[in-house]
Amino acid sequence: MLQEEQITAQQEVETQKTIIIEVEDYIPVQQKQAVILQKAKVTIKKEADALQTSSNNEPWAAPSEWLETNGLGGWSGSTIIGCNTRRYHGLLVAATKPPAERMNLLSKLDETIVVNNERYEFGTNDYGDIVTKGHQYLDSFSKELFPAWLYKVNGIELKKTIAMAHDENTTLIMYDVLKAYSSFTLELLPLVAARGYHALQHAYNNIWWDVQFENGIFCNQPYENVPHIYIAVPGAAYTHHPNWFYKFNYAVEKYRGLDFEEDLFNHGTISVELKEGDSLGIIISTENPSEKNAHELFEKEKQRKLQLLQPIKTSTYQSTSHSTIQHLTLAADQFIVKRTVPSSSPEGLSFTQILQR
Repeated sequence: MLQEEQITAQQEVETQKTIIIEVEDYIPVQQKQAVILQKAKVTIKKEADALQTSSNNEPWAAPSEWLETNGLGGWSGSTIIGCNTRRYHGLLVAATKPPAERMNLLSKLDETIVVNNERYEFGTNDYGDIVTKGHQYLDSFSKELFPAWLYKVNGIELKKTIAMAHDENTTLIMYDVLKAYSSFTLELLPLVAARGYHALQHAYNNIWWDVQFENGIFCNQPYENVPHIYIAVPGAAYTHHPNWFYKFNYAVEKYRGLDFEEDLFNHGTISVELKEGDSLGIIISTENPSEKNAHELFEKEKQRKLQLLQPIKTSTYQSTSHSTIQHLTLAADQFIVKRTVPSSSPEGLSFTQILQR
């Protein structure tokens, strides 16, 4: 992500460390359920406190991060508490000409639960003097095949899982209502960046306000000659109220002495009614998802990852646990990108002829 920046070897180590989640803190849930929940609560508070302690003059442990990629050069990633701390964080960062020309299209999709006329905002954002504390409702975070969050508030337990569809500029979000004493409304706030992944967005730019919303699908093209942003939320309603959100602070950029403030644009809110037992699948994509099903895409990606781990299950490792090898395999898969090699050069030579020169 940071190839065009001059960073020290120490910063390189820090970047790699934050992307790969430590196995000790995030062991598979089925192994030690009670332990992971207890550790997660402590870790989440520590991660949130880190946002307030960044300084250019002293060592700093940046909040831990998660990452999902699509094999095309695009990705989805942020911190485990949901607060973007880098310009490279985004819910849908698409490779518009794979594997290059990446655009951070949708920075965030902040959630609010509305139940019995009470509002609980899950979004955590750093505005400099103010940091919203949606992470207070986050009970645990885990990372097995995919990053997953468990929120608990007012008798509601909501699990969120994020994945990317392989070979597509498509992010999937699965919301599973594990417990709810009554029905509630889930409000979604799309925050659009629509800029090159090295840049930052500002309110003086003219993002197009026009939105099409039909059959639960939000569609907007932020500018001419850039990809459309589609957000498919089955059974949802949409309320249009375009507005800029100002001065998101990115703590890692600030710590490195770079420009660190960004404005993000919101067209409106998407809302859907949920109840206990519901499973809501959301598709965020550069392609029209009208003929696609989020649960089917999620299952396909799940099976792809399980297939990667199959050789490990049938092999014997004497010095390294299977769990560690599985984590490393999945981490390595995140950085494999498909490249298209031209069949011939501008001079008319084949690729084989070029190699034989």
